[in-house]
Amino acid sequence: MAMSASQMTLAGAFLALTVALGLCRIRGVSRAVAVYLPYLWTFFLVFTLIELVSVTLGIWTLAALCFLALREYFTLTDLRYQDRWGVLAAYAAIPFMFYFVQIDWYGMFIISVPVYVLLVVPFLIALGGKDPRGAVLSVGIIVLGLMLLVYCVGHVAYLARYSTWMAAYVVLAVAACDLLAYLFRARDRSPLRSILLQLLAPAPVTTGLALLLRPWTGIPVNHSVALALMIPLLVAMGCHTINYLEADLGIERDRLHPGRGQILNELKSFVYVAPVTFHYLRYVLDVF
Repeated sequence: MAMSASQMTLAGAFLALTVALGLCRIRGVSRAVAVYLPYLWTFFLVFTLIELVSVTLGIWTLAALCFLALREYFTLTDLRYQDRWGVLAAYAAIPFMFYFVQIDWYGMFIISVPVYVLLVVPFLIALGGKDPRGAVLSVGIIVLGLMLLVYCVGHVAYLARYSTWMAAYVVLAVAACDLLAYLFRARDRSPLRSILLQLLAPAPVTTGLALLLRPWTGIPVNHSVALALMIPLLVAMGCHTINYLEADLGIERDRLHPGRGQILNELKSFVYVAPVTFHYLRYVLDVF
């Protein structure tokens, strides 16, 4: 069966990212590319699988990424041994949540973590230990990690299930914001000026991307522009939040590597963008 133009473009983008990632591994590149290229490649792998192979395979590939992110987060936190049942519940929530994405059960997807996991984790922690000291902190650590790194990022999977190009636009817009933010931080040491540039400078790029991809995303012009203006703000909010948490976890940005903050750092820009853009498209446009 012949591929459509959008499928060929998506496959071509993934192939180009694969070649670029391979060259980066061989020759070495700047820190900006080394940090942001892998997650861009991973998301486009998911989109290519959904579009060309299987929706199920693409969704579960993203589930694996969320699992790795959550595991990295837990290794950096100060959890007690008796919290192991709560941690196990957090891991077990991942396949349940992504199964609801797979079968398009929006109602259960949307309440799976905020309702059921939020009830189960404290119960299991209370059941698994005799010493209550530190239990509230443990519940907060586990639920926060699951909410940010699995539940929020998981909205990308649900969006891609409906439209791979809507999800691809979000990922490309986030990547543009991340790269510009890195460049501004490197060149401008004024915190206030750097923040203003991070919020304002990406807008023309995200708007251009939105209008360029609009024939495939199907998002009307006015909503494309609205999303393009929202995304830089949401990226900045997500980055500031996770950076604050990283500081508490002792993660040093110049020493990122797998297991020590790299995955967490790569996904931080999506913790606000993914759920807000998903619900914007769902409720304002009523498209799915």
